[in-house]
Amino acid sequence: MVDSHPADGGAPLGGVPMHAICGHLLRRAQQVHTAIWTESFGTDLTSPQYAVLTALAAHPRIDQHRLGQLVSLDKSSVADVVARLTDRAWIVREGDPQDARRNVLTLAPGVGATLDRLTSIAQSVQDRLLEIVPMAQRPHLVCGLRQIASLDPRNWAAFVVSPISTLRSDAPGALLRRAQQMHTALWTETFGQTITGPQFAAVQTLAQYPGISQRNLGERAALDKSTAADIIARLARRGWIARENDPLDRRLRLLTLTTTGKQTAESTFTPVMQVQERLLEPVPAPERERFLEALAVLAYSRNT
Repeated sequence: MVDSHPADGGAPLGGVPMHAICGHLLRRAQQVHTAIWTESFGTDLTSPQYAVLTALAAHPRIDQHRLGQLVSLDKSSVADVVARLTDRAWIVREGDPQDARRNVLTLAPGVGATLDRLTSIAQSVQDRLLEIVPMAQRPHLVCGLRQIASLDPRNWAAFVVSPISTLRSDAPGALLRRAQQMHTALWTETFGQTITGPQFAAVQTLAQYPGISQRNLGERAALDKSTAADIIARLARRGWIARENDPLDRRLRLLTLTTTGKQTAESTFTPVMQVQERLLEPVPAPERERFLEALAVLAYSRNT
């Protein structure tokens, strides 16, 4: 497991290590939630798929666009989830008789009973997620996530009005997904396609730990094996990263930032921190440090 407060390595960009950046913590915390969810459900049902089913239990006959808004999924993600659940005969897609250009979605017959059973498992995932954080820190974590997610307290229970048992809309996992979506929106607004959050994490990590291996980079930047490989290949093609064989182990490639990579990283840091400031604006200033401390406990609770 990677230490959340590493003592080795050089100075991070701007003097701010990754474990102090809110967007990075949200991504790691979401990975923790996904890991616990997979331990409970295996490959049978993902968290986004469950969210889609619960939204349709509460709001039958809505279209795909509205569904994506309710469950905090982008256009391509919700389309993929709907397609998979339709193929499994869990949801039904049909034309809207009042608008021939629009399709509406409903749960397939009998899925409600299955959803009741699944909800008890999903709730145990939320319980396990919160158990990671000390009791005294949990209110700071949940309150901060609600504020970042822009979830109106009057709507916490109103999201689900259904005889079928479902999780509340302010369940920790749902809040993490929504908060991460808010961060992604702010990031894209600032950077467009120039650099992604995971790419910045890789660059920031290499700035602090030059000469590390691809595996070590993935662990420190919270990138899975395939994602790390893809990011390193992309950044190498841009001329931001140099790769060379490890003299002690020819099977390993050691990574460093090129001069261009360092210059890009340094010029990127200030707008990155501005994104974080905008993300945290809904959280009252006196509460931000306690929120980030609680989020860091969750984010670094396991090797994601």
